[in-house]
Amino acid sequence: MLGRGVLSTLYTLSQQRTYTLTLYLDIDQNKQSNRRRGYVVQGEALIKGLKSQQAHSDRLDTACKQALTLVRTFKPRGKAALIVVHPETKLRELVQIELPFPASVHWRRGAFLRPVVEAMDEHERYGVVLTDNKRARLFTVLMGELTEHEDLFSETSQRTRSLGADQMRAQKRHDQRHQEEVASHAKRVIDAIHDLALREPFDRLIVGGTPKAAAQLVRMLPKRMRGKLVETTSMRVGGSQKEILNKILEVQQRMERDREKEIVQGVLAELHDRGKAVAGFAAVLDAVNQTRVWTLVYGKGFIAKGGECGSCDAYSPHAKGPCVYCGEDVHPLPLCVDRLSQSVLEMGGRVEVVDGDAKKKLEKPGGIAAMLRY
Repeated sequence: MLGRGVLSTLYTLSQQRTYTLTLYLDIDQNKQSNRRRGYVVQGEALIKGLKSQQAHSDRLDTACKQALTLVRTFKPRGKAALIVVHPETKLRELVQIELPFPASVHWRRGAFLRPVVEAMDEHERYGVVLTDNKRARLFTVLMGELTEHEDLFSETSQRTRSLGADQMRAQKRHDQRHQEEVASHAKRVIDAIHDLALREPFDRLIVGGTPKAAAQLVRMLPKRMRGKLVETTSMRVGGSQKEILNKILEVQQRMERDREKEIVQGVLAELHDRGKAVAGFAAVLDAVNQTRVWTLVYGKGFIAKGGECGSCDAYSPHAKGPCVYCGEDVHPLPLCVDRLSQSVLEMGGRVEVVDGDAKKKLEKPGGIAAMLRY
């Protein structure tokens, strides 16, 4: 699985003056074109096209050979594969991802990780609990991949109803015992959620299952865990993993769109009040150069041309000419927004990629903005 730790490692190891090869492949085995190792042909074609556009380089040849060796020897399980090769550091990494990415190849300074950064922003790690009075299943969801961690069963008696008048006392005792068993099951599930949060920390929690059991579990959640709760939903405890994942992804997408609206509204409010926010490509570049960016926000698919100073490494809103900081020459910077995103992450900031209504609202002030530290 591609987590933030792997992403950080790929970025750190590949940020060298010499170039890194990054290859994205569509490996979805549900597609006819990818069966019988069609993704290998796809990778070979991308590599051939890249080499035809570049001057001959022994480094590039070495990186391409190593990447194709990885492609030819792995077994596809996900929907996309990310391959990163940097010969000098002996970095050769292939990670399979359960989300689709367009096939592409890149030969540049630093691994091209913007698609993954955007996807990880879109897909936070969710904890999921499905429960009824006897059974509970615990999952985490990250980057479109559902992992089941536990399947609990409790000895809970069936609730019955006696009609005879002489049985009312027995019925009352039975009901009380049943409620105690149900509560004991819920406590056991909460302990399991706590243990899961320690092993596999998650950002948000969804509770599903039968309505009464899910409602009782939510009432008993400790305050800290209740703060992660984003939705309670009716769902079959015995449902297939595909059924569960599709339901969770629907919730996830809706929650993400709502959160993006709040983020953009906050940025616009700060801009209106001349507060701690800037908007527009040039203003954001200046804030990144000064390491003042707390949160970088831009619309999905945002593209801008910029440059980088060959002397002080400052970003520039123009691809050529003198650097506004030191006066030395500025060189064109391919995939400028990708580099900005990486720089913000390096300074301990966040990157938010917005879509839908939030993206439309952000277009008016320039399609890109930043919340500032000071």
